[in-house]
Amino acid sequence: MPSLIRARIRVYVDCRCRGLLYLWVTFTGMVRVPLLEQSELPSDYQHLLSEDAMGEINLLCAMANNPDILQSYMRYGTTLWQNSGLNGDDLERCILSIARTLDAAYEWNQHVPIARNLGVSDADIEAITIENFDYFDDRRAALLRYVQAVAKGDVDNETYAALAEHVDKATIVGATQLATHYLATARFLDALEIPLEGEFVGWTPNEN
Repeated sequence: MPSLIRARIRVYVDCRCRGLLYLWVTFTGMVRVPLLEQSELPSDYQHLLSEDAMGEINLLCAMANNPDILQSYMRYGTTLWQNSGLNGDDLERCILSIARTLDAAYEWNQHVPIARNLGVSDADIEAITIENFDYFDDRRAALLRYVQAVAKGDVDNETYAALAEHVDKATIVGATQLATHYLATARFLDALEIPLEGEFVGWTPNEN
């Protein structure tokens, strides 16, 4: 049985009770590349889809069609996490701001639980959803406005200067690369029509 067919069957079996959106994507066959399983990768790359990494999430299973790209993508993501100059909760606030700006439901769905686990409150998530950056302190507001502007491709002098008042140049570079990384990820997800895992969590904390 071809990998793409197996992948679609697996998506259906795993998610048959998790929402009409996922079922619709499965039945209409809109996933444009196979969602590979760990066992389908060359042995030297199988660890990339292990539970010790991020597991068989759809983004990585699609990217696994080019294992070298997958490996580089994951290594770069780890570098951004470790060396961007931002702590974990601010990283997640930035990622959520980028995802919301781009209406990137997959990224939002992945990162809301991570953000909560790192102490990001539902009030923070709601403020990001409605772009109420004045809810945050000056440093955090400047950071969120900056990564949003990067995602939009519209960083003006005022937005840059506001962030530069609060962080060093290394962190500006880290925040910029973080934003472009998740912008690229959103475009990858859109181009290959990669579905969510399960139901959408909703854009606001009480939506779902």
